[in-house]
Amino acid sequence: MKPVSSKKWKIDKEKLKPVHERKKIRGLIIKELRTRGASTIQELSKATGLETHKLVMHMIALRQFGQVSIVGEKDDQLIYDLSDQQK
Repeated sequence: MKPVSSKKWKIDKEKLKPVHERKKIRGLIIKELRTRGASTIQELSKATGLETHKLVMHMIALRQFGQVSIVGEKDDQLIYDLSDQQK
Protein backbone atom coordinates (compact mmCIF):
# COMPACT_ATOMS: atom_id res chain seq x y z
CA MET A 1 0.00 0.00 0.00
CA LYS A 2 1.36 3.42 -0.98
CA PRO A 3 1.74 6.04 1.71
CA VAL A 4 -0.57 9.02 1.48
CA SER A 5 1.18 12.08 0.13
CA SER A 6 1.60 14.90 2.61
CA LYS A 7 1.58 17.56 -0.13
CA LYS A 8 -0.79 20.42 0.43
CA TRP A 9 -3.09 21.14 -2.44
CA LYS A 10 -3.01 24.70 -3.63
CA ILE A 11 -6.34 26.13 -4.64
CA ASP A 12 -6.40 28.95 -7.12
CA LYS A 13 -8.09 31.79 -5.25
CA GLU A 14 -9.27 33.28 -8.53
CA LYS A 15 -11.30 30.13 -9.23
CA LEU A 16 -12.92 30.37 -5.79
CA LYS A 17 -14.30 33.88 -6.36
CA PRO A 18 -17.57 32.70 -7.96
CA VAL A 19 -18.10 30.24 -5.09
CA HIS A 20 -17.62 32.97 -2.50
CA GLU A 21 -19.89 35.35 -4.44
CA ARG A 22 -22.70 32.75 -4.55
CA LYS A 23 -22.28 32.10 -0.83
CA LYS A 24 -22.45 35.84 -0.11
CA ILE A 25 -25.62 36.32 -2.19
CA ARG A 26 -27.34 33.29 -0.68
CA GLY A 27 -26.42 34.49 2.79
CA LEU A 28 -28.05 37.83 1.95
CA ILE A 29 -31.23 36.07 0.81
CA ILE A 30 -31.37 33.96 3.98
CA LYS A 31 -30.76 37.03 6.15
CA GLU A 32 -33.59 38.86 4.37
CA LEU A 33 -35.98 35.93 4.88
CA ARG A 34 -35.09 35.86 8.59
CA THR A 35 -35.78 39.59 8.83
CA ARG A 36 -38.88 39.86 6.61
CA GLY A 37 -40.33 36.40 6.93
CA ALA A 38 -42.02 34.63 4.04
CA SER A 39 -41.65 36.63 0.81
CA THR A 40 -42.16 36.50 -2.93
CA ILE A 41 -39.36 36.81 -5.47
CA GLN A 42 -40.48 40.39 -6.22
CA GLU A 43 -40.35 41.34 -2.55
CA LEU A 44 -36.93 39.77 -2.09
CA SER A 45 -35.67 41.43 -5.25
CA LYS A 46 -36.66 44.86 -3.95
CA ALA A 47 -35.18 44.15 -0.51
CA THR A 48 -31.86 42.77 -1.75
CA GLY A 49 -31.38 44.74 -4.95
CA LEU A 50 -30.86 41.51 -6.90
CA GLU A 51 -32.34 41.11 -10.36
CA THR A 52 -35.31 38.75 -10.30
CA HIS A 53 -33.87 36.27 -12.80
CA LYS A 54 -30.67 35.91 -10.73
CA LEU A 55 -32.67 35.65 -7.53
CA VAL A 56 -34.77 32.83 -9.01
CA MET A 57 -31.64 30.83 -9.79
CA HIS A 58 -30.39 31.23 -6.21
CA MET A 59 -33.80 30.28 -4.81
CA ILE A 60 -33.79 27.10 -6.90
CA ALA A 61 -30.40 26.18 -5.43
CA LEU A 62 -31.49 27.06 -1.89
CA ARG A 63 -34.56 24.84 -2.32
CA GLN A 64 -32.43 21.97 -3.59
CA PHE A 65 -30.14 22.32 -0.56
CA GLY A 66 -33.19 22.31 1.73
CA GLN A 67 -32.61 25.83 3.05
CA VAL A 68 -35.83 27.40 1.78
CA SER A 69 -39.22 26.05 0.85
CA ILE A 70 -42.35 27.22 -0.89
CA VAL A 71 -44.98 28.01 1.72
CA GLY A 72 -47.79 29.47 -0.36
CA GLU A 73 -48.84 31.68 -3.23
CA LYS A 74 -49.81 35.34 -3.47
CA ASP A 75 -50.96 37.18 -6.59
CA ASP A 76 -49.79 34.29 -8.80
CA GLN A 77 -46.33 34.37 -7.20
CA LEU A 78 -44.79 31.70 -5.03
CA ILE A 79 -44.01 32.61 -1.43
CA TYR A 80 -40.68 31.38 -0.04
CA ASP A 81 -39.59 31.01 3.55
CA LEU A 82 -36.74 29.42 5.42
CA SER A 83 -37.10 25.69 5.92
CA ASP A 84 -37.58 24.48 9.47
CA GLN A 85 -33.89 23.58 9.80
CA GLN A 86 -32.89 27.20 9.00
CA LYS A 87 -35.20 28.90 11.50
